[in-house]
Amino acid sequence: MSGPGPDPNIYFGQPIVPVVVITIVLSTLSVALRFWSRAVILRTLALEDAFIFLAWLFAVATSLCSIIALKYGLGRQYAVLDDETRTSNLKLGLATNVIYILSLFFVKTSILCLYIRILTYNNVRQAAKALLVIVSITHAWILVSLFTGCIPFDALWDKVKYKNPYCHPGSVYYSHSGINIATDFLIFLLPLAVLHRIHAPRKQKIALYCVFLLAFCVCIISTVRLIEFLSIRFINTLSDMSRNAVVVAILNMLEVNIAVVCACITTIKPVFARFFPRLFASDGSGSESGSGGESEAWSGELERARACRGRRGADDPVDHDIGHTAAVLRKAEEPSRPEAIYDVCRRT
Repeated sequence: MSGPGPDPNIYFGQPIVPVVVITIVLSTLSVALRFWSRAVILRTLALEDAFIFLAWLFAVATSLCSIIALKYGLGRQYAVLDDETRTSNLKLGLATNVIYILSLFFVKTSILCLYIRILTYNNVRQAAKALLVIVSITHAWILVSLFTGCIPFDALWDKVKYKNPYCHPGSVYYSHSGINIATDFLIFLLPLAVLHRIHAPRKQKIALYCVFLLAFCVCIISTVRLIEFLSIRFINTLSDMSRNAVVVAILNMLEVNIAVVCACITTIKPVFARFFPRLFASDGSGSESGSGGESEAWSGELERARACRGRRGADDPVDHDIGHTAAVLRKAEEPSRPEAIYDVCRRT
């Protein structure tokens, strides 16, 4: 390898701790607000909430692994590390990759479960189910390929004991990032086709589009991460390799924690609506202007939801389900509330 020799004084790990603190605080706050909204205010928890909790646990673990990695050479030139530190570095790198993949899997599963539960457009729901199967299969394959990176397994970090072990080529690991990027974009694009049909005030629709813009940032981060991986083959100095490892670690933390934030942000509106009700008042434009117009629109939506069930008895329990759903959503001012009412109706 060309370039200057190893320098023990070179260190690029300074940004790790601040990024760890910021990412953990943001994701933890988002998850806490989500569960406050769902469990305390709305008093309803669903399967996607369990998945997002698991995603948060693994996202925090991903960030903490980066701090531990500083002890084992992250940010320093690999050539200056002793054999024991190198071995620990490689083992921790494998563990971090597994935790990172699990965090991404659970956050994607949470988002897709939410799509399946609340979206009433059958084609979109079927696409979400198909995408959930794809995400499950591809991420299972990624985990298997990580645990079979070398055969025998410990040849991943012990190159002396095994002279000619089988190890996956770099293209396998590049494909991991490619799969993550592809599924990120598919999950991001899936609800956009129906987002404009949601009955909500203009300000709330703008807020929804802003949330999706933030989600698009996760796609960008995963793309930049792949570029960093691909750039390794063109790196010709030890300093550049050390810097690249730190950049990848930072991108890992940003990707998983911002993904958790994006998955939570659409569910925490009831918390802010309780403390800042004026911010979520109707914007006075369109057919839902003013409280009277909104109530009238709500009455129409509720009547249409009841009518789509056909003729049922007055004491039919589904009537109570629809009424309860309408009351809860009106109180929380969920932007997708008409769709939720239709969802109750359609499932009966």
